[in-house]
Amino acid sequence: MNNVTLLKHPVVSDRLTTLRHRDTEIELFRRALRELGFFLAMEATSKLPLVKSRVVTPLGIEVDSEELDSAKVLLAPILRAGLGFVESFLELVPRAKIAHIGISRDHDTLKAMPYLNSLPGNPEYFDAIFMLDPMLATGNSAVKALEILTEGGFKPEKIILVCAFAVQEGIKQVYEKFPAVHIVTATVDWSLNDLGYIVPGLGDAGDRLYLI
Repeated sequence: MNNVTLLKHPVVSDRLTTLRHRDTEIELFRRALRELGFFLAMEATSKLPLVKSRVVTPLGIEVDSEELDSAKVLLAPILRAGLGFVESFLELVPRAKIAHIGISRDHDTLKAMPYLNSLPGNPEYFDAIFMLDPMLATGNSAVKALEILTEGGFKPEKIILVCAFAVQEGIKQVYEKFPAVHIVTATVDWSLNDLGYIVPGLGDAGDRLYLI
């Protein structure tokens, strides 16, 4: 897993526990996912390029400095659940652009079916693309979203897939087709069940964010 970053932090572990618990109510679930998203965003943005600048301090001293041009960052949440990370990332990259990728899953075949693509037409402008989805399970949705991104002209080496929960099956499928994509995740869980859900996981992230 050379191209996978696994977060290790006490607060990350605590928020994962909150997300896993079946009795966590919707308000606390949303809060825990948002707070976990801050840690994922900190790691995912750690290699963004900086530009040189000069600032004058309150003491009237001019010093060399560096700034982040967050306008050259694209957030690509996979609907629905990927929306749960958007606000976390915007705290760090407030000028980032947002392009939604809608993908539904056929519960019988587990096939990923795209229904929305709002990617901009100037892929060369962006320094980094953060594809956001709390769950990397079968990898079908992630691969389909990556196909949409790369067919739109976005280079795989600029794409970072950010998730909270992953399994080896999903990681393997992503890297078989897109080896240059980097993955940042908070945990790698045991396996998938017969319905394609992560075990132990947290259930359906989209449902727990928006429906129940």
